[in-house]
Amino acid sequence: MTFKTNISHCLRFGLALMACCCASWSYADDESTQRVSSLMATFNEDEIPFNDRLITLGKADAPINAVFIFGLTGDTSFLVKTMLPDIMKKYVDSGRMKLTIIEQPLTWHDMQAFAGFRCVAAEKHWELLLRVAKRDVRQAFYMKGADYLKAPEYIWPMMKDFDVSREQAEKCMRNSAIVGHMEGQRRVVNETWHVTTVPTFIIGEKILVNPASFGIFEDAVESALKGSKP
Repeated sequence: MTFKTNISHCLRFGLALMACCCASWSYADDESTQRVSSLMATFNEDEIPFNDRLITLGKADAPINAVFIFGLTGDTSFLVKTMLPDIMKKYVDSGRMKLTIIEQPLTWHDMQAFAGFRCVAAEKHWELLLRVAKRDVRQAFYMKGADYLKAPEYIWPMMKDFDVSREQAEKCMRNSAIVGHMEGQRRVVNETWHVTTVPTFIIGEKILVNPASFGIFEDAVESALKGSKP
């Protein structure tokens, strides 16, 4: 099954996947289960238009396609600040590689953030993710240390410049259909590549988990480019 087919298949389940998400992310202790239950009680079933597109950067006819599994972690922020500019300049902007971005929530804080971000206009989505990655990493630390119900207090300031009201943002963060969509992406990443760590790049047959240097990324891309030649 191709990636495109796989993600389309997974995302069809929407609301059902949210239930899977709740089950798979619930911990064994009663306190954690109660925290998730309290969060779920705030979810809404409103029909909210949202951006369901994948972010794809680069030329459509680029010889290879890489996937960037993006998360709300300090390691992702570091990579975006230090390595991504070189990746974009040498491979994406030059037309040698197309880059698809997939958000990977690791916690219920992340899930609310990524669901909220989906209510930002599609053409602003990548700009928002870059801004989030470049913010003070302590903000992500503080958010993940807070109660699930307090996550919007940390997420809204990241969204307020993108024409989404505070009320609308929180509805998006806890909307069953939008969270179901994000859970579909999470499952596709886990089941297609068995990836549960961010940041990760998928380049051909190679999976680079939090590459330590641009050279490691470069070697994988050059190898894939050689393999793409007739």
